[in-house]
Amino acid sequence: MERITALLFLLQATVTVVNTGSHSIWVFATLIYGQTQFPEFSILAFLDDLQVLYYDSNIKKMISRSQPSSTKGVQDIMHLGANIVVEGIYSGMKRPTHVRFFDSHTEGVHVHQRLAGCVLDNDKPSQVMLWDAYDGTEAIHYDTHNRTVSPLWPQLIWTTKQAEIVRMRFIDIYQPICIQILKYYLEKEKNIVLRKERPRVRLIQKTCRETGVVKVSCLATGFYPRHINLTMLRDDRPIPDEELIFGEVLPNGDGTYQTRRTLSISSEKAREKHRYTCSVTHLALDNKLDINWEPGEGADVAVISSVVVVLVLVLVLIFAIAAFIVYKKRRRGI
Repeated sequence: MERITALLFLLQATVTVVNTGSHSIWVFATLIYGQTQFPEFSILAFLDDLQVLYYDSNIKKMISRSQPSSTKGVQDIMHLGANIVVEGIYSGMKRPTHVRFFDSHTEGVHVHQRLAGCVLDNDKPSQVMLWDAYDGTEAIHYDTHNRTVSPLWPQLIWTTKQAEIVRMRFIDIYQPICIQILKYYLEKEKNIVLRKERPRVRLIQKTCRETGVVKVSCLATGFYPRHINLTMLRDDRPIPDEELIFGEVLPNGDGTYQTRRTLSISSEKAREKHRYTCSVTHLALDNKLDINWEPGEGADVAVISSVVVVLVLVLVLIFAIAAFIVYKKRRRGI
């Protein structure tokens, strides 16, 4: 079960390497061998980080995630060849070499996953790219110029003839379909994926009273697209990565993102009076955004926030009690 619920990080890793001037469409397919409560075969399709399509072998039809109440979007991409892609992925993942591979796994549940897609960078299309993984281990990476196979599965190596057939299929069929569908969804979802939201940046400091260690966090939130460069500097020099705690880029509830970097400063280091800078660059910013801080400046933001919250709650409670007392007195005619 862990192999199913702990899906690969291939999708996230691939999306993050695409530069901010690019847009991509990725299909993430899962084929399950063994008895589970999940469909045997399922597909998720993403435009950049926006899910636009879903398919599984139980319902046997594509469902639009961008406009669930409309079937027009599905009809449009079917016309562009989305059904050819779905059928090709399924037959490719079920081909005999894979069946023979899984014949050795007679018990339990085993998962075959595939990530495939293409990129459009300033109207310049990329080749179609594909990754395969078995039970959480990457097995194949393929594009029309290169194919690598994990030595764990030598039976997946193609002959020269097989490789040429697949290459021509990708160039003549899958490449045009992928780019057409990408352009279609870019136009359809441009208000979402082409928008730019400026990051809000602040420094948060908190001191441990027992050790004197100061933790300084640089927080950027509310930005879109998700790619952002956030660095911390000491006296205008980048702080080595091993001194920092890197936070993941996480989604906010409004469709934007947040991330942070955290630095621990010892009491001895704090007395040296270095100047620390949080520096951010993002597609929505005309210039980089810098926020400076020196040890000893101000009070702990986290502590202040906590005190304010407590005071607000106390005041609300006092007013609520007072209002209740007044109400009871009026009821009694006092």
